[in-house]
Amino acid sequence: MSTVLGALELLAVAAASMFLVDPVLAAALNALGWSAVGFHPAGAAVAMTIDICIGTAVWMLARNRSTRSIIGFVIAVAVAFALPLPLFWSGALSGMAAVLLGHVLVIPAIVLLVALLPGDLGTGRGRATRDADSGRIRLILERIARRWPTLLALLLTFGKMLDPSITPAWALVVLGAEYVVIGLIRRQFRDRRLLHLHVIGAVAYAALAVLAMVVDPMWAGVLIGFGWLLHAGWDIALHRANVVVWRWYAEACAVFDIVVGVAAIVASLALRA
Repeated sequence: MSTVLGALELLAVAAASMFLVDPVLAAALNALGWSAVGFHPAGAAVAMTIDICIGTAVWMLARNRSTRSIIGFVIAVAVAFALPLPLFWSGALSGMAAVLLGHVLVIPAIVLLVALLPGDLGTGRGRATRDADSGRIRLILERIARRWPTLLALLLTFGKMLDPSITPAWALVVLGAEYVVIGLIRRQFRDRRLLHLHVIGAVAYAALAVLAMVVDPMWAGVLIGFGWLLHAGWDIALHRANVVVWRWYAEACAVFDIVVGVAAIVASLALRA
């Protein structure tokens, strides 16, 4: 059962990594003038290997997986995408079919890897391992990997960094109410004063949303941006106190809110120009 869960975990993380890293890699290739690389099956195979492996490697480091399991994962994914290429070069497969087949082969490749390394990649208690001889580079990477919520938030907001825009005013209502809902679900409001503070915050954000809907568009964007930045402070406070929400969630939200808030203010100032 541990091996099955370990395989499902890696498959889910690999899929998430592919979707999150791909826009960043595509933007980097475009900036370098190499965007055409992704249109060739071999280039697409390399790009998809990078997309899948970067995020998954970060996750595996955060989970203290061994170096050999991380290297094994990279090799398994690379081989899965490389296997269809000879069929493409021989004319037996079209470029599109070769790329699609690579995506399919990744699944059994990951399952096989977990089966071969159950002690490294299983999800049973105590299965996560740390190399006894971890080098300095690995230790640095592990520290970075522990900030995976920050990395996730940066990937999710990458489009905002490239093209700043103003989020809708109604999003402030959701922003103000989310912690009330999460806190109630997690039964975090045994201290009624904490609940009262969050309810007041939710009402204040609803009022800010209404105000943003009736003022000049430029000032509306500034208000919206201010609301997101203020919420980042809320996130940080909850993260430090370790209450209401999960710490990883508070960390990710703080980074997310800062990027979205700054993007809204930048976009608002552009309206004035």
